[in-house]
Amino acid sequence: MKRHLLFLFSHRTLANLRWDFHLLRVRLVGFLTNRFAKARRDVRSRPHPRYLNLGSGPRGLDSPQWINIDAFPDRNVQYLFDFNRALPFEEASFDGVFCEHVLEHFSFDDGVALMTGIGRNLKPGGVLRVIVPDAAWLVRTYFEDPAALVAHRGVKDLTPMEVVNDYFRQRYEHHFLHDFDSMRKLLNLAGFDEVIRSTFGQSAMSADLVLDDVKYAPESLYVEARKS
Repeated sequence: MKRHLLFLFSHRTLANLRWDFHLLRVRLVGFLTNRFAKARRDVRSRPHPRYLNLGSGPRGLDSPQWINIDAFPDRNVQYLFDFNRALPFEEASFDGVFCEHVLEHFSFDDGVALMTGIGRNLKPGGVLRVIVPDAAWLVRTYFEDPAALVAHRGVKDLTPMEVVNDYFRQRYEHHFLHDFDSMRKLLNLAGFDEVIRSTFGQSAMSADLVLDDVKYAPESLYVEARKS
């Protein structure tokens, strides 16, 4: 079957169709099971403070204060949503949002749209902690220590430029890699006035949102933003 499909379509087309069909299924199942209304009721029943783990994957927290959402089922993921569509939560539902290695899967404009919605879901004064691959680190390491870049990626037969392309593309899954300036611009456009650079394992805005995965620490950009 795969051979026949590749005769008709490119690898890129098949990869994109796979994601599109999966997300279509997520939307249809969500509609048929009234998932949006269930999620809103669930959030209302949670104790304060309430937090959203946006794209939790296998690191969803088993806690009454946390709602874990993703596009794919995994450990402690309570709801599957297509992040390309508006999330169902009411305005000012959450005190904080944690989002790790998710935004690179969206174009710049789609990232603005997603974070604009997150801003509406946050309470006034609520905090967003967002972590993405650090494009500045990637480019700097390529020029200063390309062998270290290859070693970090863990694939010995790749050239340094192949590693760079792997970060920026990742089997057609990555759409935009950020440095701090581009992330600050995105969040400003999404309505966040206060945007600061953070570091692994530390927070100047909300220690409750520090769920950072250590495996991403060497290559990641850590940013916090507050809704006014």
